[in-house]
Amino acid sequence: MTHEELERTHPLYAGHIDEWLFYVRSYFGGRMYKTGDYLLQHPFESAANYARRKETSYYYNYCGPIIDIFVSHLFRKDALRDFGSLAGDRLFHMFLADADLEGNNFKSFMREAQRFASVYGRVSIVVDKSQTLAVTRAEAEDFGIRPYLALVTPENLLDWSFIRLPYSGRPVLDSVKSKEAPDTYRIWNREGWELWQAADGEAALLDAGWHGLGEVPLVNLYNKQSGTRMTGVSDIQDIADINRNIYYLCSDAREIIENTAFLMLAVRYSRGESGERELGPRNILQFDPSEPNSRPYWLEAPHSSLSEIREWVRHDIEEIYRIAKLGGVKSAEDYGSVRSGVALELEYQQLYSTLSEKADNIEQAETRVLDLWAKWEGRKFDGHIDYPDDFSVRDLDRELQNALKAQTALVGSETFMRELQKRIAHSVLPKAGEDVMARIYEEIEKGGTPVKG
Repeated sequence: MTHEELERTHPLYAGHIDEWLFYVRSYFGGRMYKTGDYLLQHPFESAANYARRKETSYYYNYCGPIIDIFVSHLFRKDALRDFGSLAGDRLFHMFLADADLEGNNFKSFMREAQRFASVYGRVSIVVDKSQTLAVTRAEAEDFGIRPYLALVTPENLLDWSFIRLPYSGRPVLDSVKSKEAPDTYRIWNREGWELWQAADGEAALLDAGWHGLGEVPLVNLYNKQSGTRMTGVSDIQDIADINRNIYYLCSDAREIIENTAFLMLAVRYSRGESGERELGPRNILQFDPSEPNSRPYWLEAPHSSLSEIREWVRHDIEEIYRIAKLGGVKSAEDYGSVRSGVALELEYQQLYSTLSEKADNIEQAETRVLDLWAKWEGRKFDGHIDYPDDFSVRDLDRELQNALKAQTALVGSETFMRELQKRIAHSVLPKAGEDVMARIYEEIEKGGTPVKG
């Protein structure tokens, strides 16, 4: 393999790398965002002023919280995991406790994978196993030799190819190339792997191995399907652009405030004077001394555009949450007009429909990961993974209203009334401690008299 072939990337990689980097910088913000050169330089702006403006810029990060909210809701309830015959495997339990050999358990690893899938639109999970000489089962358990996981983000998966299987015609991965370190690349195919290094314009094969799985041990976790293989839809693909506009506007507003905080001094100039003059709030403006009433004065710059910038920022923030399908969450904020209960219900349905799609994708990816884990061990995964996909929740007021209506229903059951009272208590006091709720439930069971305020 030549150096050029080793560093060659897939056409889709070249077309998406900039937006992938933009998404991850928008998510993390901070210095990573500033170094992304997303602050535009004004026409005729000096390099020194642009550098100063870039250094003093600040980024209101709306992308990060939106991603985190999605992931938090998705993992609020534990998935139902039936590991089948693997449940009694000691090596498998070691894997569940430390899935990536870096101390992260399997659940935490999948949560982190979903977080980055939400950012990029798609991430890849490699199921690998240390290459060692044949060992006994007891030795494998003693030394912890078993399959493990590695997360590969899109900017590090450089190239890939698919083929169609004979007879079935099903498309499968034939090979992938990932970047493991600067100038170090690993190539997986359906039978083995190769580790290459690029140095001094040459490509050198460092190591190679055979796995015999009959498939590339890589699973793609999609946030949302895009219709194109190896590319997904990020949760912030539109939001990041709006967030960047807020970044621009805040920089412009800061510049306006700085420029209008100090007046510009105007002084007379000498006739016949030559040379260019740089104008600005930190410089002196000259005037013709021969003009009537000519005398030094301070020139105040207008700042009426600040109100327009503030309004634009407010509109952008409102649009960010609308696009994120989080309008119902922000209903208490002073954005836009008051929405009806039907509109809020629709926003909640949109949000949880999105979460349901995510749950299906991660459920499928996790099942494939466990299939490959078992395959490395010469076994078959016969279990079942089921992520909660019913995220439909009622607004607290509506739930209380329904519960209170049920109180007046003619249901001749003391058990029904007691359970209904417990439900109302739990809805009204969601953050009450376990001791408080236990005491309330005990009083309900004893048939305590309602206290009227």
